[in-house]
Amino acid sequence: MSWRLAKSLVQLRDQINAQWPNRSKKDDGTIGDTRHQASVSDHNPNSRGVVTAMDITHAPKSGPSASVLAERLRKSKDVRIKYIISNRRIASSLVRPWQWRPYSGSNPHTQHVHISARSDPALYDDARPWVII
Repeated sequence: MSWRLAKSLVQLRDQINAQWPNRSKKDDGTIGDTRHQASVSDHNPNSRGVVTAMDITHAPKSGPSASVLAERLRKSKDVRIKYIISNRRIASSLVRPWQWRPYSGSNPHTQHVHISARSDPALYDDARPWVII
């Protein structure tokens, strides 16, 4: 199946790359690997072929700190965000909205921040600029 990244996440990644042009992209990710494909994950293409999750590398020497970026996104309360995971914490727009909770998934997300966009195409493909500064 062909796939593409949600336009809102392309916009976010482009903004991050413009702000930190020399940042490490070592742990960046979009489409899911084999492990993701075996489960329900926003890193897998939805029924329209759109991936609604993205990881941005924790790179405080050359780019954004994952926890700082995650906190800026959380505080923005952007309607496009489904949830954010960073450094063993998760903040959702739907469950206990915008409050950090412990995250105990198999990946603690200490090397990157995970951003999932809402499942509504009008939201995940909304390419307005993000508030990240």
